[in-house]
Amino acid sequence: MKVYGSGRAHAGISLLHALGCGNGCSTPIDLWTYVGLVEGPSIPEGDEHNLLQSLLEAWKERDLPLPSGELGWLVKSDIPTGMGLKSSSALLMAAVNALSTGNSVILSDTVIFNLISAIQTKAGCSISGGRDDIACSYFPATWIVDANAAGAGIIEQIEFPEKEVIIVLREMQKGAVDAQSFENLRSRFEQIVVKLRNGSPIDAFRMNGQAVAEAMGDEEALSICEDIELRFSCPAAISGSGPAIAILCEPEQTEPVKQHLKSEGLQFVHTRTHQGVELHWEREEWE
Repeated sequence: MKVYGSGRAHAGISLLHALGCGNGCSTPIDLWTYVGLVEGPSIPEGDEHNLLQSLLEAWKERDLPLPSGELGWLVKSDIPTGMGLKSSSALLMAAVNALSTGNSVILSDTVIFNLISAIQTKAGCSISGGRDDIACSYFPATWIVDANAAGAGIIEQIEFPEKEVIIVLREMQKGAVDAQSFENLRSRFEQIVVKLRNGSPIDAFRMNGQAVAEAMGDEEALSICEDIELRFSCPAAISGSGPAIAILCEPEQTEPVKQHLKSEGLQFVHTRTHQGVELHWEREEWE
């Protein structure tokens, strides 16, 4: 099977939900999606919103170059889907990179953000357009993003400390998002923006998780996070609109936290924040 181009992008966890006050912020973590643009029809599993086909159609509508003949995709990923970990943005960003490298095309940041945001919104993956998620997948850094911008909407870079990250994967469907419930908590989300800008991203992470869980009516998330913080002094918060819960740990805290989660019968993934360096990805790219 011929591979025309390949790309990759990483997952992230939320520090500020974009529905709260029009700004969003996520920080990258060391979970990855690889995408290859290949010769011949190949439809990968797990793309339940048909994002890759929508991207290919949008690429053609813009008269951007493509190889002749039928095209398909290969995907390798260790990002859990439907959990609030930016898996849709990572998939689309990796696919844009594959299309760009495979066809010698350089797109501006504005085009990339508008393209991916439109696809996610149309597919129902994001109510806000997901520009903060796109920034998280695109840049190995943490940014406050204007969710309503006509373009990238990058406002300000935030310094986020290196942490071990344990992701609790709850066996439940992502809850329905009521935009008004977030709007009712606007003042809380505006306080989170202040925390981010004042150099307190961990406090912002915690406060955002509490506000989102309240807006979603997710009492279980609040209970799990409170239990973790009381037992281990590790900040814990819902990511995105859930259902995943992210726990931030120092290296010496990870094993006790993991043993506790096992005792509670909770599934989890152990990773870490991503600081823009080559990390542990062990899978080989396609020849």
